[in-house]
Amino acid sequence: MTTSPRSIEAILRTRGPGLSNDICAVLEAEGLGAAAARQRVSRAAGPVNKLAGLTFPRGAKFLYLDSQRGTRPYWEALIRDINTASPAYAAALAGLLSRGGVIPERHFSIVCGSPNRQAGQISAATVLQRLKAADIIHATEVAGVGTCLTLSDSIFLNATDDAALRARLLTENILLSAVRDWARKLGAASYDSIEVRDEREDLPRVGTFSWDLAGPSYLRPMIRRTAEGKPKPGFLVADVVLGDNLNEAAVAGFVRKCTLSSGLKNLAPLWPILIADSFSREAFRLGRSHGLMMATPELLFGKEVAEGLSKLLRTMSKAAAIAVQKPEVIDELFKSLGKIEGAAGNLRGALFEMLVGHCVVKLDDGSIDIGKKVTDPVSGRPAEVDVFRVKEQREVWSYECKGHQPTQVVDFDEIEKWLTTRIPRIQNWATRQERFQGCTFHYEYWTCGSFSPEALTRLEEARDNTSRYFIGWKDGPAVRKYAARLKPKAVLQMLDDHFLCHPIARVEARFDAPEETKALSIAAAPGDLTPHPIRKKTVKEA
Repeated sequence: MTTSPRSIEAILRTRGPGLSNDICAVLEAEGLGAAAARQRVSRAAGPVNKLAGLTFPRGAKFLYLDSQRGTRPYWEALIRDINTASPAYAAALAGLLSRGGVIPERHFSIVCGSPNRQAGQISAATVLQRLKAADIIHATEVAGVGTCLTLSDSIFLNATDDAALRARLLTENILLSAVRDWARKLGAASYDSIEVRDEREDLPRVGTFSWDLAGPSYLRPMIRRTAEGKPKPGFLVADVVLGDNLNEAAVAGFVRKCTLSSGLKNLAPLWPILIADSFSREAFRLGRSHGLMMATPELLFGKEVAEGLSKLLRTMSKAAAIAVQKPEVIDELFKSLGKIEGAAGNLRGALFEMLVGHCVVKLDDGSIDIGKKVTDPVSGRPAEVDVFRVKEQREVWSYECKGHQPTQVVDFDEIEKWLTTRIPRIQNWATRQERFQGCTFHYEYWTCGSFSPEALTRLEEARDNTSRYFIGWKDGPAVRKYAARLKPKAVLQMLDDHFLCHPIARVEARFDAPEETKALSIAAAPGDLTPHPIRKKTVKEA
């Protein structure tokens, strides 16, 4: 006695959500012809749903029941089918997962493994659009970073950590500076033509793909000749992923970029490098089998730099606790990473916040957060508080910290933005917190540089005409005077060494000084901390 094939609803209820072609295979195994099975699936309705927005190869659709939508089995089945049937979507998900489940939106074209535009391939923009439509990826605002992409909470069980994101981005940017410096010194790429992400509006791009770093290479194996005999360079390209052991799925996305690039007829040779803290054995073999350079910071730059990058990532992920308990880490980071060209500039802002946090909590008590993210309930816009200090049931302090060079001047526009945008957002949030009822609110702007006369006038005006909260500020000398109250003097020494009297500032001061004062500045002893009469740069000029 033969039995008739089950309904699609019954199949989905038994085996869980799945692709339409897999459901067709089940129907055929239960005695239905291929054409009849496809027709039954195409007509499915009622409690049977087809996931909108996400198209699989050969026109397959993801089927599920109303009761299954958003459940753990639903997401597990969807991710399984994506990884099995769609390399484009799989590479994008693996790229996000390998980076903690959250990335700046503008980095998606680097991370996703799909081209910006290439015949026969789904573009990065289309992949993002479809993953958003399927509710797999969400866009969110992260203060201090901008619009970011996160995986659905149901897929990525660990809550995304804004501090970890900012720590990873800072550390990766310093690593990319080191890679550029390495490529310049070895002549691996043209000295002034190496592009790094986030240093300009457009991402580095070679062929149809975006990369973290890219530059033309004139090394002999990379060069091709035009019909006129002129050299046509190849390209050094690199992506970096820090913070985790890279698995095979994550490496597959980079492999996909390189494989699709090699299929372009007119593209010059590529020298691809993937840099991560570590690789699984399968991931390493996959990359090497495709002729890719698989590198770690230690292999490229030695143990000291690698340990410095690892320490920076850990430090910035829990900056407040370390600022209070172990401020000497700041000095250690400058010493281990300061040799990298451009690293000091990247470090100054984040580590100045830690120094300020240490000073205010030790001298004025309370508890602190560093890089605290808040959302204005009125506008819905995010704001980031560099250092947030609370004395319970008494005072709430928000510090804007700028680790500028001593020669830089904070201008009117920057102060106006702080007074009219950042402070109101923070104040709107703070006054609606039950724990802060009855507290006084204080906002201060600290810089290692100085303020323009117009900026000072605006600050004084705001201080005198504001009654809802208190406004204050400190320039470089005032910051130093405040830090000098700390004992022992190690923190003051760090402030002098890396912020107020950094060698870069001294050199800058000498070359910016009027002719009549250069001799005085150059003749000054190396340890002389006396400020010289130099022309100061504004933040915009710098």
